[in-house]
Amino acid sequence: MALRLRQARVTDLPAIYRGEESYIRCWEPEHEASWRAQLERHLTRWVDNFDRLNVALMGNTFAGYSLWTPEQHYAELCTIHVMPEHRRSGVGIALLEAYALDAIQHGFTQLRLSVRPDNPAKRMYEKAGFVCSGTGAHDYLTYKRHA
Repeated sequence: MALRLRQARVTDLPAIYRGEESYIRCWEPEHEASWRAQLERHLTRWVDNFDRLNVALMGNTFAGYSLWTPEQHYAELCTIHVMPEHRRSGVGIALLEAYALDAIQHGFTQLRLSVRPDNPAKRMYEKAGFVCSGTGAHDYLTYKRHA
């Protein structure tokens, strides 16, 4: 099956919601109640940054998504999620590099993201040239990469 990336469509929002919900339940079950209480805020961020919301398809199957936001001096990867059945197939790195390319095309020279210390995706970030720069909110590791 061929991997294809495209900008998100409104019809992708239910799958994106399911991906976010899956992540919270798997990695941060202790935060599920507060995540649900802030759903409107999350939806607003997705809509406000819709042109920076990308999806990955394997054939015609939804395989993952990523969202980044422009900050004052850098581009922040807010979320990246690969559906479990498509992990370790190149979807994550393709979404990560699409974020980097898009941010660079929008004039950003610094990329940032945060990840839980126990999330195996941090190896992907490191292989892609991101360097751990400290610890942020909720003890997440913060990573930076210069474009």
